[in-house]
Amino acid sequence: MRVMITVWPHMCHLYPIIPYAQALQNAGHEVCVAGPDGATEQVVAAGLTAVVTQGAQAPQSAQDWARPDLVIDHAEMDRQAAALGVTDDVRDNWDVYANFLLFGVRFHLPPEPSTSNIELVEFAKAWQPDLVLWDPWFPAGAVAAKACGAAHGRMLMAPDYSGWVGERFAAHRARGGAPEANPLVEVLRPLADRYGVAVDDELVFGQFSLDPMPEEMRLSTGITAVPVRWINYNGGGVKPAWLYAKPERPRVALSLGVSTRMYMKGEWRTPKIFEAVDGLDVEMIATLNGDQLQGIGAVPSNVRTVDYVPLSQLLPTCAVSINHGSSGTFWASLANGLPQLVTDTDERQSNSLESDGEQAEFKLPERHILSPIAARYVTDHGAGMRLNHQTQSVDEIRTQIVKMVEDPSYRDGAASLRDDWLARPTPAEIIPDLVKLTADRG
Repeated sequence: MRVMITVWPHMCHLYPIIPYAQALQNAGHEVCVAGPDGATEQVVAAGLTAVVTQGAQAPQSAQDWARPDLVIDHAEMDRQAAALGVTDDVRDNWDVYANFLLFGVRFHLPPEPSTSNIELVEFAKAWQPDLVLWDPWFPAGAVAAKACGAAHGRMLMAPDYSGWVGERFAAHRARGGAPEANPLVEVLRPLADRYGVAVDDELVFGQFSLDPMPEEMRLSTGITAVPVRWINYNGGGVKPAWLYAKPERPRVALSLGVSTRMYMKGEWRTPKIFEAVDGLDVEMIATLNGDQLQGIGAVPSNVRTVDYVPLSQLLPTCAVSINHGSSGTFWASLANGLPQLVTDTDERQSNSLESDGEQAEFKLPERHILSPIAARYVTDHGAGMRLNHQTQSVDEIRTQIVKMVEDPSYRDGAASLRDDWLARPTPAEIIPDLVKLTADRG
């Protein structure tokens, strides 16, 4: 069958779907990755066919986000959360949806359908895929699928925030509440209307969803889920000589992702972590670029900073992973059976763009959108701890690192999570399910 894959054009969205694309291609199916430029080089490097639509790339700097239609109406989001009965214990889910997922979706789905999205739909109509797999942050793929008559499903890369919010809207309607418009539906509507596509639950949430999340990390309950194992893809790279031999001391990885390094300067968590690890009988490898190291003083002698090294090369040599809870680093650490110290804070998830043009600057919380869920998961399973750099002292963080390295119970907890991960079917093993779903629903 022919399979078109569409993703938000950035490495952190592309890399999670490459194992699906390669598995389909290796099984003899014809695959292309279609959408705006932004990660085209990485698509081709993975041995896949790229179809590049014209138009805006993925944002490469804060200035790229400075568009009037992207400004978040925080008062309206608060009002709607109250109307839907979103309580404090789940407010994080709503805030991630309103401040980040919707913000990203709007960039590539402007109020007037973009050239890029029109080209995407027109390509799908010309190429006639049997199946379209799309990123929840890039739902133009769903419109393309419906316009060309293909079966389609989402590829979840994180807990299902859009599905969770959709269920809140459905529950509100069932209670007889005053009409409320789901913002995601309204963002999709202009492109869907252009092609006469009905904006219904199937369009918004797919006919099915590839879901690598364990039960405790799932948010939505009403979706048709295809369970799958998250397979990490980091791209290729020449292995540095210092990674050849087994480390002489326990090695601790510090990895804080590829996204914030694009938009932010300085790294708020690192100073305390560096101070905490200074003098310990461990070796830390910190994957930080020059922007992230801005404002940081002397680097301890037992810390090696590297701009980038694939986690697939680094993590097998490590005893502990300190990370920000993002899917890629979290799952790579889990797959290697590593105890995790996940950085998280007690802030509200929020996002605002201050000033505009060349002076544009993001105001973001010092936490990742996925860190609360990731931290809770490893903590609940005895496979790690939560690190709050805003409230914990250097001594407290040092104690955590020592305990993670020395206490075997954390390795046992991490090994148990790895076993659960291994029990899930690989992308190659779900190909027959995708073929059947395509035949049944296409």
